[in-house]
Amino acid sequence: MLKQKAFRTSLVLASISLLLLLLPFEMQQSVSSVIQKVFYSHFYGVSQRLTDLVDVYEINKRLKAEIAEQTLELTRLREFQKENVRLRDLLGFRESIEYQLIPAEIIALDPKRRQNAVITETSSEFAVSSNLPVVNVDGLVGKTTSVIGDFVTVELLTSPNCRAAARDANTRVLGIIRWEGGGTLLFDNVSLSDTVVVGDTVITSGLGGIFPENLPIGSVESVETGDSPFFKTIKVKPFVDFGALDELMILGKEE
Repeated sequence: MLKQKAFRTSLVLASISLLLLLLPFEMQQSVSSVIQKVFYSHFYGVSQRLTDLVDVYEINKRLKAEIAEQTLELTRLREFQKENVRLRDLLGFRESIEYQLIPAEIIALDPKRRQNAVITETSSEFAVSSNLPVVNVDGLVGKTTSVIGDFVTVELLTSPNCRAAARDANTRVLGIIRWEGGGTLLFDNVSLSDTVVVGDTVITSGLGGIFPENLPIGSVESVETGDSPFFKTIKVKPFVDFGALDELMILGKEE
């Protein structure tokens, strides 16, 4: 049965082909056009849509690559902008201080005191010793402790061993800044009769021989009358973010 059907189909196609050969040329073109429209137009439409889909895919892939490239470029420009802001702040800070600013790059945390000290590297052209103040554009960071070649250990202000003589910039009340725990500092040794107000700025007083005066430390966060019969309990929020230290400067005295 299948063989007979195939034979009949072949016979019909052969007859159509023979008929086309016998027709005049103009009629052959007309019949061919009709056959093409009937049998091939659908296949042509599908082929064209597939071609369009491939083109869209290629365009989409190219646009995604361009977006990724532009995103990376935008990130790079934002980092340059942040660096530019930090450098402008640093230049302004440089103009307001009479010490030689020695740049120091943080290269590691002190393995023995991860929360209290960092190890920095300086250029060999600068002479660095222990007990020099260390700052950044936000304020007081700490002091140098040990120096081995170009490597300097910096004791942070959040260390129990680093204290700074300080004063209230508004009322001129004197005290000692020290760390007791957590993310705040204590403005210690302030008498109950002295006036310190929340929001006041605390700066170095210049007393004690290590830190020069007027280095910003932080702002008063709370003032309480604690258990001591003589002194207030004053907490200070440092201006420096000790969890995100970046550029540091060692203050060397001008020779």
